[in-house]
Formats: sequence, C-alpha cells, structure tokens
Amino acid sequence: MNDRLQLARLGTLAGTLGGLVEQFWQWWSEELIGLLPPRWQQRLHQRGTVLCIAMDDQQCRVGYGNFNQIETVASAPVGAEDEWPSFVTDPLLTRAPKADKVVLLLPPGRTLRKVIALPAATESGLDNVLRFEMDRHTPFSSDQVYFGYRIVQRDRAHQRLQVELLVVPRDYLDGLLQRLDELGVHPATVSLGGGEDNWSGNGINLLPGSRRRERRRDWRTDRRLQAGLGLVVLALLVGFPLLEQRREIANLTEALEKPRAAAERAAQVRAELQRLEGGGGYLRAQQEKAPAILLTLNELTQLLPDTTWLSRFELSEDRVRMEGESAEASALIALFEKSQTLQNVTFASPITSNPRTQKDRFSLLAERKVAAAGEAPPSASPEATEKTGKTENAEQTETTP
Repeated sequence: MNDRLQLARLGTLAGTLGGLVEQFWQWWSEELIGLLPPRWQQRLHQRGTVLCIAMDDQQCRVGYGNFNQIETVASAPVGAEDEWPSFVTDPLLTRAPKADKVVLLLPPGRTLRKVIALPAATESGLDNVLRFEMDRHTPFSSDQVYFGYRIVQRDRAHQRLQVELLVVPRDYLDGLLQRLDELGVHPATVSLGGGEDNWSGNGINLLPGSRRRERRRDWRTDRRLQAGLGLVVLALLVGFPLLEQRREIANLTEALEKPRAAAERAAQVRAELQRLEGGGGYLRAQQEKAPAILLTLNELTQLLPDTTWLSRFELSEDRVRMEGESAEASALIALFEKSQTLQNVTFASPITSNPRTQKDRFSLLAERKVAAAGEAPPSASPEATEKTGKTENAEQTETTP
C-alpha cells in the first residue's frame, strides 16, 4: 500500500516537474549554445525538422524537411484577401505540430533591404538608434514597419559599423501572421526569402518581439525530454527513500535527546553518590581506628604509675611515641612488657633529669601490636575510671613541666 502511495506521489511530482524541466532544459541549452562560436551555433540550431512557408508575390510554397534538405510539399497561388486552397493548408495543418521550427520567408518585393553606416558607439543601443532614425534611412516611420538588422562589418580604425537593415510593412506581415494563426501555425522566424527552390533566409528575423516564443515540445515525442524526465524520476526513486530515512533518523535523534539528558543527570547523581560514599568510607575507617586508640590510652592509664605523666603522645599507623616525666623512668620498659597493644618499647633518647621537678625526662618509642584474626581486643579494666587524670594528661599534645 505504501509503495502504491509513493508511486502515485511520484507520478504527480513528475507531471508537475515536467514543465519545469522542459523550461530549464530550453534555458540551459540556449545559454550553453550562446557560449559557442557562431558557426557552431548555426549548426546546432539547424537540427531537427523545419516547416518553411515561402511567399513569392502571389505564390505560396510549403517546404518540409531538415535544415540541410527541404522538399517542396505544396505550391499554389494565393491572393491577399482570398482563402488559401486546401492543398496548401492541409500540409501546414499536418506538419506544423511535428516541426521543430516554422519559418516564414517573405518576397523581396515586400521588404526593404539597406546597408547603412553608423558610429561604433551606437552598437550597444543599436535597436533604439534604428527605431529613432527609421524615417531618415527609409520612407517609413518606425510605427509603420517591423525591422531587423545585423552587423555586417566593424571598422575599428574609423570606429564605424556597417549594418544591414531589413524592414517590412506592418500591415502586410500582420495579415500573414493572422492567417497563419487561424491555421494554428506560429512561425518562430520571419526572414527574407531567397527565391524559388531556395529555403534559406538571410538570417535577419523580422518577427515582432511580442510574437516570439519557443515552440513547446511534447515530452511524448521528444527523446531528450523523455531522458530528462527519466533521470528526474530515477533521482526521485532513489532520493525519496533517503529523505524518508533522514526524517526517521531526525525523529529518533529528537526522541533520544530526552533519555540522553536524563542519563547524563543520572550519571552526575551517581558520581555525587560515589563521592559521598568515599567520604563516608573515610569516616568509617576513622571510626574503626578510634576503639584501638582508646584501648591504647586505657592501657597506658593502667600501666603507668601515679608518679609518671605524659607531656606528648604521638600515634601513627604502626608506631607510638611518648614523652614525659617519671620518678622511675628506667623501670618503664619493664612495665610495658605487660602491654597487650604495644611491643618493642625502647628509649628514643637518653634519660635526663629535670632539676625543678626532681623527675626524669624520658622519650619512648613502641610498635603497635596487630591483633590476630579472630582475637578479641582487650577489654577496658574498671581501674581506668579511677585514673582519668592520667588519661587527660595523655590526650594533651604539648605541656610545660
């Protein structure tokens, strides 16, 4: 069902774009041909079929063929006011739709041909100059005739132009064009004929600008238009699914933007939680160390005699440093042999005497014991409550003896 809808859409688009493609092809081809040398332009324009209508006074000849070879298909006398005979009009009616170009050739007796010299500066506005000076070079005014021209020679040394001017009375040409319009024949070129059996004009187009139009080509018979339309349809067949795919990708991308933003916010919250959990882990680790510190302080309170106090107590991961004064400093090492939290107790420095307090100054280093797996830490003794004064001294960071 979707394929049928797409094909129907493509058919509508092809019909709509057909005229646009045809106009573009005509414009594009004419622009490209205009870049070529004049001889090549003439060869390119002289392609396809041509229908020629040559008027020789009261005689009308109809020729049909290509630009290189045109055969006479009808010839008969015609009057200015009389109806044209059917053996002249029938070939016109049958061959005009098939012809790529229709040419009307006028007899020399009905036209005026003249070569005039003009300044080279008039080349850019030659059409207006000739229209303004028509009564100087011809016995007619510009309102009485249709005219055309071509530059025959440019004299650069004297800055002059040789211009071939061709004029035809308006009444005569309008009558012919009106009669051809009634038959549905619309010439693209009106020029001066070359006589009997001569179907080539002199290259000057006398057709009024209001009547100049390109012959509309039928795409059913024009192979170039058929090829162009085929390429357009092929491009649509290939490009339409790609456009649909791009649209779906854009919709999916837009739909994924909201979950992506939510995921980014969730990642930020997760990172914040991890940071907070890290801080909580640090606090838990410090809390786990606190009982061991309290046990060490409690044990020191029990082991040290009343004549000993600490002025400095430093506790690291695996070492303890104690400084203070005691009446029996040398006996402290033996006391620490009973410790359950400290081991390898030694003096960090020699014992000295304090003359003011009459006590020994000491500095001890000890290693902390690592509790074995499954071994319960020693419990606090009830005697610790009786020696709070020593605990308070041990928590001081620095005292003066």
